[in-house]
Amino acid sequence: MNLSAEQTLAQRVAEYQMRLQYLESMYRSRQEDVAILSQYLGLSPNTGDGATNVTINGSLLDALSPETRAILRNMTSSPRFPSSLRLPTAFHFLPHLLDDPSSLKPAFLLSRGRQGISVVLGVPTVKRDKQSYLMGTLQNLISNMDDEEQNETMIVVFVGETDLEYVQLVAKQIEVRFSMYVENGLIEVLSPPSSYYPNMEKLRQTLNDPPERVKWRSKQNLDFAFLMAYSQPKATFYVQLEDDILAKRGFITIMKKFAFEKTARKDPWFVLDFCQLGFIAKI
Repeated sequence: MNLSAEQTLAQRVAEYQMRLQYLESMYRSRQEDVAILSQYLGLSPNTGDGATNVTINGSLLDALSPETRAILRNMTSSPRFPSSLRLPTAFHFLPHLLDDPSSLKPAFLLSRGRQGISVVLGVPTVKRDKQSYLMGTLQNLISNMDDEEQNETMIVVFVGETDLEYVQLVAKQIEVRFSMYVENGLIEVLSPPSSYYPNMEKLRQTLNDPPERVKWRSKQNLDFAFLMAYSQPKATFYVQLEDDILAKRGFITIMKKFAFEKTARKDPWFVLDFCQLGFIAKI
């Protein structure tokens, strides 16, 4: 076997390893969902006559499917999730989300349901006082992908505005200019609900920044978190971009190849950096 064939085989093995890690993470996420659900429904294991029963406040358990009830019984009887512990969730760190059941549901979503792909490109954007580069950025990203890369990629445009009229305007512009790519699922557009954001007038001052700077940083963190959380189940890799960047031809393949090479060498990594500026092109 020549060196080239060995390298190809190693990259293929690394690709399967990354795919397996992704599937394992999705399985763990479902386990966490069930564990959190059991906590918030008030489930607790009771033993009697050698059997494990589950009690719940009211009749909520009866409304669940038999399969879900079986999973909940297995989880609540598992020593991995003792009933005396209450695991933290996003609601512990962002308690205002509990004020509205729709706080984590997109206020606007344009999607064809593409998932199970290799790469999600996250492109956050906000209303700009001057020129917007979003359309040019999307055109550049698409133009620098071949057909195979497009089939294994999705571009998620996150409009970080609560003005639904403005969000719909941006989505309409994308639909008109990139209709084919919206239809085939390459491009998605979403925006958060206003209840996702906390009271920005009561933020703790940090880094000696003026209040407006603190608001800007806090909102950007929340925007990125919403975008990442939405994108996480859809692909093996997530790439953080901005709405005013230019990419090189074949950038998807280049980034994936580098990630696979790192994995094949058993170099542990969490974030790979493909741009020195800001939080751009981090995979």
